[in-house]
Amino acid sequence: MSPLTSPAPGGFEVRTHVPVPTVAVLRPEGELDLVTAPELVARVELHVGQGRHVVIDLQDVTLLTSSALQSLLAVHTTARTAGRRLRLTGCGHAPVARVLVGTGLDAVLPLTALSSEEVVAALAHPRGATRRPASD
Repeated sequence: MSPLTSPAPGGFEVRTHVPVPTVAVLRPEGELDLVTAPELVARVELHVGQGRHVVIDLQDVTLLTSSALQSLLAVHTTARTAGRRLRLTGCGHAPVARVLVGTGLDAVLPLTALSSEEVVAALAHPRGATRRPASD
């Protein structure tokens, strides 16, 4: 499936890619705040509603506000309630890391140091999945 882009106010956009049918990767770009967070929430809810796990790659986020943090907490709960996983990647740069660590949400939200591609692979092929024996 080809990537989708959704422009929003102030040049904010959410790039969406579905590399495998069970996982969507969302990559917001720009300021994630009160005005722009609803677009990200809507995208997460859409994919969770379609039975997908969601990876949010925050590497291109230049500002993360308290409103955005509340939205991330909300979509984390939404995904868990639906039996889906939400993972946040690209959180190591200053505009994002400073806020997550400063608020203590780095211990609450499902952050990972893995790349989005590695997380997609892990979600698409979880360890411990039942494998069929090879036929002779």
